[in-house]
Amino acid sequence: MNLLDTSNYQLDLQSMENAFFRMISIYLVGITGIWKAIPVGIALKSHPIEIGTFTALGSITTVYVLYYFGEKVKNWVTKKWSKEKLESKKGKFTTILDRYGVVGVGIICPGPFGPITSIIIGLLVIKQTKRLMPYLVLGIIFWSFALTWFAVTGYNLVKTIF
Repeated sequence: MNLLDTSNYQLDLQSMENAFFRMISIYLVGITGIWKAIPVGIALKSHPIEIGTFTALGSITTVYVLYYFGEKVKNWVTKKWSKEKLESKKGKFTTILDRYGVVGVGIICPGPFGPITSIIIGLLVIKQTKRLMPYLVLGIIFWSFALTWFAVTGYNLVKTIF
C-alpha cells in the first residue's frame, strides 16, 4: 500500500462530509425538540445511536440555555401564554411533581411534554430548578434513545411489510 495514494482519500472525505452534515442537521433540529429530530435522522439514514446522541445533545443545549436565562424566560412565558394554557400545563406538571417528585418530573416529562416545555414549566413550578437539571438531562437522554429505538424499529417493520 502506497501512503501517498489518494484515490480512496476523496471517498473517505466525502463520507466524512456526509456524516458531519447528518450530525449537524440532527443536532440543530434537536434544539427544537426530541420529536422533530428523530424523523429527520431517520430520513437522513443515520445510525440510531447517532440519532439518539445528537437529538439529546441538541435538546440538552436548549434546556441549559433556557435555564441560564431563567428569570427572563419566566417573565416572557407569563406574558406570552394565556392563563388557561399555563394552568393546564402546570396542572399536569404538578400532578407528576406531587406523585414522583423532582426526579420523576426530570425523567418522565421530556418524553410526553418535550424538553422545552419541561424546563419552562419547571422554571415556573419548581423553586430550586438547579435540582431538576441533572434529572432533566437524564430524562432527555433516556427519551431520545427510547423514542429513536421505537421509531427506527417501527420504520424497519413497515419497510419489511411493504
